[in-house]
Amino acid sequence: MKRHGDKLKLVSVGLEAYSSDPRYSVNFRTPNDWQLKLEGAQRSDEGHYECQVSSHPPLVQPYYLTVV
Repeated sequence: MKRHGDKLKLVSVGLEAYSSDPRYSVNFRTPNDWQLKLEGAQRSDEGHYECQVSSHPPLVQPYYLTVV
């Protein structure tokens, strides 16, 4: 998920990149090692992202992407 203020934009679900932007892809290595890959990051990609796991309670790991 990418956060824009109070709104979240879905980027991927499972192994599928849900975004219409082909620069996003998902890599799965082991059950606990998922990677969201963004090719050719641009300044407009900078911002808050979240990894969310559907569990009880839900797990959320926030990240901030800085593009230099």
